[in-house]
Amino acid sequence: MKFAAADGERIEATPGAKGECPGCGAEMVARCGTQRVWHWAHRGRRHCDHWWENETQWHRDWKNHFPADWQEITARDEHGELHIADIKTDKDLVVEFQHSFLNREEAQKRTQFHNPMFWVVDATRRATDAPNFIEALEYARHHPTPDGMVYEVNMRAARLLKEWVTVGVIVAFDFGTDDVWVLRRVHGDWVLGFFYPKAKVVAHISEGTVLPDILYGKLPVRRPLARGWKRVGQRF
Repeated sequence: MKFAAADGERIEATPGAKGECPGCGAEMVARCGTQRVWHWAHRGRRHCDHWWENETQWHRDWKNHFPADWQEITARDEHGELHIADIKTDKDLVVEFQHSFLNREEAQKRTQFHNPMFWVVDATRRATDAPNFIEALEYARHHPTPDGMVYEVNMRAARLLKEWVTVGVIVAFDFGTDDVWVLRRVHGDWVLGFFYPKAKVVAHISEGTVLPDILYGKLPVRRPLARGWKRVGQRF
């Protein structure tokens, strides 16, 4: 966790600092080593939110785009079980940053609990995901629009799409460039999406505005690009 509670305030982990979990009140330990981002950990037991994953620098970089009082916001379900949202804006939009593998059932449960929300997924965790995704785009249907290219991709063509297509909300895949690929709509077995600047995604979240949508029935169609196409970052 990035924050612990101390003397009525939320503080970040520093060497020797003491704090309590904002969710459950348990004692926290400041982990301030050289191998991982400085963080707070529960002493002697697992995290009080079983949905939580160990935080990486990737998580921290995304969180730091937003005000501290939007980060790590606690809530309980109807059974009293605690969950902590990575980001919850002043308009009650939740954004979850997911690095580790997440099975479909848990992804759907988390989506239902946090909605309205969308996901940002670290698409660099597995070395094969980016090449697999680019190859899927090569064979996708391409729809040129005045704002950029919309891709209509079979959900079975890319592992990332198969893993995330069932959540029913926007998913942004972060390949470590200035753009993310936004899974915006699902039409039968086909996923529609586009590349979009990270800075604009952050702006939409911060301002509470909606990302561009896709009017499927009005899209022009272009044949797939030739095999060997490796360009990413085409804007929508």
